[in-house]
Formats: sequence, structure tokens, C-alpha cells
Amino acid sequence: MKHLSLLLTILSVLLLSACNTTSIKQTRISADQPLAAGQGVIAVQVINNTERLAPWHREWGEVIVVRLDNQQALKQAAIAKAKTKAKGKPIDEDKVDWDPDVYTLSARSHGTESSQVFVGAVPEGDYAIVQLYSYHNDGNVVSWVSMPVLSSAGEFKVAKGRFTDLGSVVFQPLLNIKNDSFWSQSSKQKAYVTRLKTSTELGTFVREHYANLSMSVDFSNPLGWQQDILDPIRDSLGALSRDNAYGNKAVSIKGADYNAVLAKFGQLRLVSDRRWQQYNLPTDSELLSAMELNGQLLVGSERGQLFEKTPEGWTNHAPVSAKEAIVWMGTHSQVGYALTSSDKLHTIYKFGSAAEQWQQIGQFKKKQGQTFWVQNGGLFAFFDQAGNLKIINDNKLYWYDVALQQWQAKKYKSFKRFTQLKSGVLLGVEVSQWDGYGDPLVSFDHGQSWQKIQRGSTLLSYNKHDMSLAAVLSDGTLVSTSLQKSATQTKRTHKIITLKPGTDQASGWQQQGPLKANCHTLLPELTSQNTLYFLCDQGQIVSTSDLGQSWHSEVDINIAQMQKQYEEFIASYLERLKKAESTAADNEGASE
Repeated sequence: MKHLSLLLTILSVLLLSACNTTSIKQTRISADQPLAAGQGVIAVQVINNTERLAPWHREWGEVIVVRLDNQQALKQAAIAKAKTKAKGKPIDEDKVDWDPDVYTLSARSHGTESSQVFVGAVPEGDYAIVQLYSYHNDGNVVSWVSMPVLSSAGEFKVAKGRFTDLGSVVFQPLLNIKNDSFWSQSSKQKAYVTRLKTSTELGTFVREHYANLSMSVDFSNPLGWQQDILDPIRDSLGALSRDNAYGNKAVSIKGADYNAVLAKFGQLRLVSDRRWQQYNLPTDSELLSAMELNGQLLVGSERGQLFEKTPEGWTNHAPVSAKEAIVWMGTHSQVGYALTSSDKLHTIYKFGSAAEQWQQIGQFKKKQGQTFWVQNGGLFAFFDQAGNLKIINDNKLYWYDVALQQWQAKKYKSFKRFTQLKSGVLLGVEVSQWDGYGDPLVSFDHGQSWQKIQRGSTLLSYNKHDMSLAAVLSDGTLVSTSLQKSATQTKRTHKIITLKPGTDQASGWQQQGPLKANCHTLLPELTSQNTLYFLCDQGQIVSTSDLGQSWHSEVDINIAQMQKQYEEFIASYLERLKKAESTAADNEGASE
């Protein structure tokens, strides 16, 4: 069958690549030259439904594709060359080495955060994705990970002078990706890759990155995946990933009685007093920001997408370039503000509604999170007590001077994490030059002064506990987490700690209940009255209303259940395929 031969072909390419006998060709597109004759353009968005791939690998570095339609010709050419070299001596044609045409697509990061759009130009022909690949070498550590794709995604065509839009492909771990053994084992049940049924329009993204292609590439009617008998199982697996979308961004929605959790695949979760609503926005990309402006809920995403909730559904606006991701939004006095992220810049905008033109009011250079010698802080936005917008960029605080018509700056604290609650309280985790993440901080006066929260940490642990923000209960009680040891314990465990308003920082902290296993990240933006919310390692969210004495599941990402459903999908599909083949054989016999 066609898909079986494809599987064997790609598997052989994988083996060749692993032995470094196959040359992998680059597909980079020039930003100022027309497309080469006979080539077409490919784009595919890759979504990892997890926080990161591995300690040294946040995301994939390459998408490897193989050309299928010319392999017989390449093999025959290699045989002819071998015969010429043999000078009349007999040769075993099956043992003649030959290389298929293998290409690597590179990611364009402008306008994306965790999703990746891979783009490249290749000759006209039939293709399939071989594998996803990531390589790391910082001079001290060399590491690489890969995931075979095989027939999980299928075949696609490339035509000269045309655009092939492959939409989204998802990498879905089924075992705990944080375990050291995840990448060392070869089990087919550790993860899957599949393409999503919903279409992600990537033409605008590609045209904005390569304006020169508009004259040589037809984007009007893009090519895509070829349909085959594996489509039903791909649809089921894609829906399984979407239903269990990973989301670790919580947002406090000013002026609303609810807060939000933003996830991948356009999944939006709203919570009010432990009552949850989930919305499926018309995008496969990750949601990054949210706010309510003049009674309308707005949600920002990658590739310049802005979604507005209306009685009819979700309206998609494009207020900024597809090279920008809308990473923060806030409002004051019925004016909206947004912060976008591009390749080297953060840009600040203001606007009165989702539909109107956004006005650029400032730009700030991005700083690398860390260099060999220095840990840098991030860029964050907040409002002071008077409602003025302020920007923290590494160790500088910026504000706009209306009289001078320019941004002013002064030296300030630098943060790795930062958020502002509805009450105006600011929470952050300061930069540590030792291992990146320092102590959690809180400001009750809109950033004029900061209180440091001392908590027990392990040296160079770099775990979720060290990265977690503090939280504030409705009565002003400060909540954090700490490594604590009671009189009956032999080693320290992670516990909730609290500080009542007006209590001395040095002696007033009280131990409370233990944290739920693998759920160490406080989500202060979701805190409601006395209910605290925590994010777990695999994306689940749990809550406690009694400071850790009991726990409740709020958002369930059941990896074990996903594994079971995956196996059931595969078994069911193979059974249907077996019956179809049996019926076809019976019909063929009857016709004879």
C-alpha cells in the first residue's frame, strides 16, 4: 500500500541520516532575490504541546523533509555510475549506495513565541517530513534530540512558483518529558506527531518576512497535504492534543469578575470562583495576552493576531504586523495598551478599540536573557497609582514625559518574572547573577518600594519553586512557598507559607500545608478570596482553599489517559483497515 511504502522509504532516509551518509541541503530564502527557477515555497507551523523539549532544548531547530518522486531516478543514476566505475565487472545493484534528496527547513522566529514557523524553498516534487531535530552546543555541553515523523503527517506536493501551506503539526509527549529517560528510549508510545485538521493560514506570515516573493510566488491558491487513508487517525490525535492543550500563562483581567489561563492551540480558559469556561479560538497558535476593554474581551496571540469576543463569536483583527507577537495588554481610563515582541524589539501601542488603528508610542531593544557573564532581566509593563504606563527593561524603569514628548529612564530592579494584580499590587522574581532566578518580591505601592520574601531554596536548583511568584489573599495575607522542615521530618519539603498584614517579615511567616506533588508554581493572577491556584509540571491546575490541607483538580491534563486513548485510536484504526482489506479481497474473489 502507498502509505506503507512511504514509511519504509522515510525510515531508510532516517537510517542514512543517522550514519551521516546523506547530505542535507539548505532551503534558506533570500530576502532580496527572486525565487530560484523551478522552486516552490513551503511553510509549516510546529507546536510542542509541552513547556519545553529538554533541559538544553526549548524547541526544535530544524524540520527535515525528503523528496519522494525522484528516488528511483537517483538510484538508477547511482547504479549506472557504479557500473561505469566497475569497468564491466558484475555488481550487486541492491548494494549500491545512493542518497535521496533531503532538505532542512529553518524557523522564522519574528512574531512567534513558543510556536515555530519553518519556511524554505525546494524544487518541484512530492515530499514528506522525515523528522523534527534540535541540536545544542554551548562549548561545554553538546546535546541533540529528534522525533521521527514518518507517515504521521503524510505527503505533500511542491510546485514551481507556488506556495505550499502545511498548516500546523503538533508534537505531543505521552510520557513525562521531564524524565531523563524520555529521549534515551525508542518506544513508539512515548510521543506522537500529527498534523492538525484546522488550517492555519501562513501565507501572510511568509509574505511579510519575504516581500520579494510576491512577484515570483503565487500565494492565492496554496497547495497542502495530500489526503490518504490515515487522515481519520490524524484527526483524532489532533483533537486529543487540542483538548489537552498546555497552558502556563495566567492573566488577571482588570475590571472583570473572572481571570484567564492562556494555552496553545487557541485554547482560552476563564475562571470565576472556581467555575471554568473554555473557548476554542479560531487559531492553532498560542494565546499570549488578554484584557477587557470597554466591556469587550480581547485576546492577543502570535503572528499579530488579536481576537475580540462578540455575541456572534470571535472576530480576528490584525492590528500589527505578523512579525510581532502580542505578549501583553492592559487598560486604564478606557484606553488600551499593548506590548508586542519581534526579533530584536519590543513595541508599545495605545488604542481605543480592537478595530481601530493602533498608535505606536515607544520601542525598546530586547536583551538576551543571559550571556556568558551576565544574567539580564526581562521587559514588563505596569500602571502606577495615577494610571501612567511604566516599562521595566532589564535594570531600567521607563515612563513617558508628556511635557518633553519622550520616554525618561532611571536605574531600577531587574526581574525574571513579573505581574500586576487587579488591586495594583506588583509581584516579581528578581534576577540573580548566581543562577538566574533570585528572591520573590512584592510591592504594595505600585513599585515605589519592594519587600523581599526570604524562602528556602536549594543551591543551583533552578526548579519551579525558585521561579514561582508570591500571591496575595483578599485580606492582604502574603502567600509564598518555601522548603521547610518540621520537628518530625528528616528533610525539607515544599510547603505554603503565609504572612499576615502588619506582621514582621523576619519572624512572622507561618508554615501551612504541603504543596501537591509536581505542582509548585503559584498562579497569583487567579487567586480569588482565599483560593490559591497552582500549575503542575504537565499543565494541570490545582487549587486549595485551606492553604494546602486539601487539594482540588481544576484543569486536568491526564497524560495516562491520553496514552490509553492513543493506543485505542491506533487499535481501532488497524481493525478497520484489516476489515476493509478483507472486504476488498472478498469482493475481488467474488468478481472472479
